[in-house]
Amino acid sequence: MQRRISTLCLFFMLVLCTTASAVDFKTKPKLAFYPLVAKSVDAIAFTESISTQLFNSMERTDFFEILERKKVESVLVQHGTTLAAMSQETLYSVANRAGFDIFIVGKVSRVENASLIDLQVVGSGSRNSYYAETFRVPEFEIPKRLQEITEKIVAKVKGFNIGPPPVEKKVGFPTNLAISGTQKSIKLKWTPPESSQVIGYAIMRASSATGSYVQIATTTTPSYTDENLKLNQTFHYKVKAISKSGIKCDLSEAIIGKTSLAPLPPIFIDIKSDLAGAQLNWYSRPYSGSDKNLTTSGFQIYRKAPDEVEYRLIARVGPNAVSYLDNDMKNGVVYSYALTSVNPDKVESEFSSTLEARNAPAAGNIKATTGGKRTVKLTWTPNESKVVEGYSIYRSMLADQNFQRVAQVKGRSADSHLDAGLEDGSTYWYRLAAIIDGKGETPKSEPVSATTRQRPSPPAALVASNNEPRRVVLNWQNTATPEDGIKGYNLYRATEEDGEFVKHAEITYKKNSYIDDQEKVSAGKSGLAKLSSLMDDGTRPLSDGKTYYYRISCFNEVGSESLPSATVSATTRAALAPPGNLRASTSQTGRVTLNWDGTSEFREYEVYRGPTGQNEVQKLKSVREPFFVDSSVSHGTSYIYAVKGIDAHQIASIISTSVIGSTKPRPAVPQAVAVTEQDGRRGISWEPNREKDVLRYAVYKKNFVGLFQKVQTVYGTFYALEGGKGKQELRVAAEDTDGLESDKSDVLMVEVK
Repeated sequence: MQRRISTLCLFFMLVLCTTASAVDFKTKPKLAFYPLVAKSVDAIAFTESISTQLFNSMERTDFFEILERKKVESVLVQHGTTLAAMSQETLYSVANRAGFDIFIVGKVSRVENASLIDLQVVGSGSRNSYYAETFRVPEFEIPKRLQEITEKIVAKVKGFNIGPPPVEKKVGFPTNLAISGTQKSIKLKWTPPESSQVIGYAIMRASSATGSYVQIATTTTPSYTDENLKLNQTFHYKVKAISKSGIKCDLSEAIIGKTSLAPLPPIFIDIKSDLAGAQLNWYSRPYSGSDKNLTTSGFQIYRKAPDEVEYRLIARVGPNAVSYLDNDMKNGVVYSYALTSVNPDKVESEFSSTLEARNAPAAGNIKATTGGKRTVKLTWTPNESKVVEGYSIYRSMLADQNFQRVAQVKGRSADSHLDAGLEDGSTYWYRLAAIIDGKGETPKSEPVSATTRQRPSPPAALVASNNEPRRVVLNWQNTATPEDGIKGYNLYRATEEDGEFVKHAEITYKKNSYIDDQEKVSAGKSGLAKLSSLMDDGTRPLSDGKTYYYRISCFNEVGSESLPSATVSATTRAALAPPGNLRASTSQTGRVTLNWDGTSEFREYEVYRGPTGQNEVQKLKSVREPFFVDSSVSHGTSYIYAVKGIDAHQIASIISTSVIGSTKPRPAVPQAVAVTEQDGRRGISWEPNREKDVLRYAVYKKNFVGLFQKVQTVYGTFYALEGGKGKQELRVAAEDTDGLESDKSDVLMVEVK
């Protein structure tokens, strides 16, 4: 059964020479790169491209002295051979005669959706195989994988022994000979010698221990049956290996075999195939005599597959057995079966008649669908047998091994299964077994494969705008297809060119643009947060004049994410310069007037104020014109002032350099208030204030409720006592031309008579 291969594959058989120690090349080894040969018409279109790419990859290593192609082809002509006809031995011979150190040859063929390349790399110093490996290369990775293979070849060649061929070791002889006889034949088996040079065996026979051994047959397998003999004949046998290089091989130890009486073979009735395998049924031929040679003490079951040369013993059963279930069958393979009877001395009868059988498949038309997003859908035609309870699904990353059960589907009528949670762009192999009521599972089906969909293509043409006010505007193009099922985009950002990219935003797939205007502020930067526009969610606008780096990817509904796009960067607009030439008044009464230079860049201004002696200000007011009158001040007090400009995006400039503004102070408290007489009148007087703008004085007297009440305004420095007799409590305050009044003087107690 042909297996479907959904990706372009390269099959490389690298045959490298083995050495006892690595060689330090004093000069570059001479490399002959034979052009690859197309084995089929449909492979011609691929052969030249693969051959050229591999040749160029070898040349770029600068490790070899690569011979010109014409010289290589001329060597073939001189030696009268072609690539199609060159065996490994011929390659070795040509390389040595032509003076090549290393040579590479190969053949290209096509199998469905794959290219198979049989590539040999041989060193002139040894015929022995050094290395073999199979490479599976997806089509879109061919250049990359050819480079990796080149690097591996160079590494192996560095261990070559380039020079005269080593002396070949003598091939050993077969061991562990075993022999058994029937009425008409003698069967031999042995253990092959450990040598790759063995290509077959010669069977030597003698009629006595001292007789001459004559070769009677050759075989390529470690067994032989000497047939058409007569009953009670005895022979002596030896076996020797045949070397492909012609090296002389020693004979094995002699072993004696003879034909003898044996039971009759059983009557092979039939084979019944079902889901569990093939059941062989037979009758034993009855024997009522006393000759133990003719008595059946058991049966042996033999089986042969189409690719096997001889029948192979698969089971032994007792004398009362009349059936055997073979449940170790490959699906779809037709096997041939034969039975023998054995007596107590293990002498075996001739083969029974042979019958053929194949097991019933677990299910029909098993298919695996390629292109699922991290999923593979399996479908099959359900088995109609009533003993089926469901199906077991087995999966592997390899076509011929390591299958593990990944699911069980209940119900005989089940016809599909979705295998989810897989990797992107990966090939999976599946086998299916039917679950039989009370009997376990059937043999697994032949493998089928499917490849999951590649991860989506990354978005293209990502651009980021520069000089934006505390933001970056990003745009991109979606390159995914509808089959990719794109759900959205992941935007990644870094603050340094070589810094870590952190996921910054998840964007719906319907958009192809995004405005980045926020960054998080860590708890360790709380001081910085106080100076910036910190939002309720712990973020702030992007920093002024800072460069940010971006990548974007897309993802589908199963979470498969594309590779990130190319990195782009953008720098935000530099911080706005503050309003200039800030000025503050210093002697106005009850207010401070601020003025500064306005610009068209600002839509409004923020005024900040703080106490002197401290380096902190708080926002006081927002105004649209480049001036402000601060009336919420105290007399005779100084303040720190600063301003910011606010542009059309509501972004504030750097705060301006601060200035100090102050208000006009109140007059000093009148001094030397005392009781005096002037012009015969008794009253109080005080010294005049030194301030030039003090206009008058106010006299206060304590009333009956305990409050000081202004009783008179005096334009001089004397107040005549008036009113009834008794004690009066008086105080004086100065008042300037702007109406500012000083604090009151200390209380003066006066006795009025």
